[in-house]
Amino acid sequence: MAKFILFDLDGTLIDGVDDILFAMNDLLAAHGHAPLVRHDIEAMLGDGTWMLTKRAFAARGSKPTDAMLDELNVDFNARYVETDYVYTRLFENAETVLRQLKSDGWTIALASNKPEAPCKAILTKLGVADLFSVIAGGDSFEVKKPDGRFLGFVLGQLGFDKSTDTAIMVGDHANDMNAARAADIHAIAVAMEVDDTRAKSLDADAVVTGYADLVSAINGIIDRA
Repeated sequence: MAKFILFDLDGTLIDGVDDILFAMNDLLAAHGHAPLVRHDIEAMLGDGTWMLTKRAFAARGSKPTDAMLDELNVDFNARYVETDYVYTRLFENAETVLRQLKSDGWTIALASNKPEAPCKAILTKLGVADLFSVIAGGDSFEVKKPDGRFLGFVLGQLGFDKSTDTAIMVGDHANDMNAARAADIHAIAVAMEVDDTRAKSLDADAVVTGYADLVSAINGIIDRA
C-alpha cells in the first residue's frame, strides 16, 4: 500500500497573511481605497486570488466587472510576488513533521488554490520544496478546490491507485474538506491560528490544532481504515 498526503498551503502549512495583506492594501491604495486589516483578509482567503481581490474591493464598496477583476488580479499577484514573502513562515513543527512523513514513506504533495508560481517560490524560500513530489496551485488544472477533480489531478500525477493506496488531504478550509470528500479520500482539518470550533464544524476525519498532533491523527486514520 502506497501512502499519499496532500497539503493546503495558506493557513495549513504557512502563515502568509501579512504579505498578502501588504500586497492587497498596496493595490487598494493605488485605486483610492482605505486599507484592510489582517482579520479582514483572513476571512477572505481560501478561493484563490481572483476571489480574494473581488472580496477585498467589495469590502471597500467597489464592484469591478469580471474583466476589470482579471486585470486587478494580475496586478495583485505582481505586487504579492514583490513582497518576496518576507513575513511568510511555516507553522511551528511543520517542517519537522513533513520530514518525518517523508522518512516514514509518505509521498507528499501540495494542493492549493493559490497560483502555482508563488506556491513553489514560497516552499523553496522556506527550504521544504524538495519534500513535495507535486506542487499544484489554483491555475495548475482546469478546476480548483472544492472540486474533487483538482485533488484527482494531483493524485494522478503521483500515481495514486484508489483500489490499493491511501490518501489524506490536510487543510484548514471547507474547500479542502469538500474536495477530499468529492475525491473520496480521507481529510484532516487543522486550526493553527484560531481555536478549533470552526474546524470541528468541517466534515473531517480528525481535527488538530498543532503539528505535534498531526502524525497521531494520521495514524488514527490508518488504524481505522
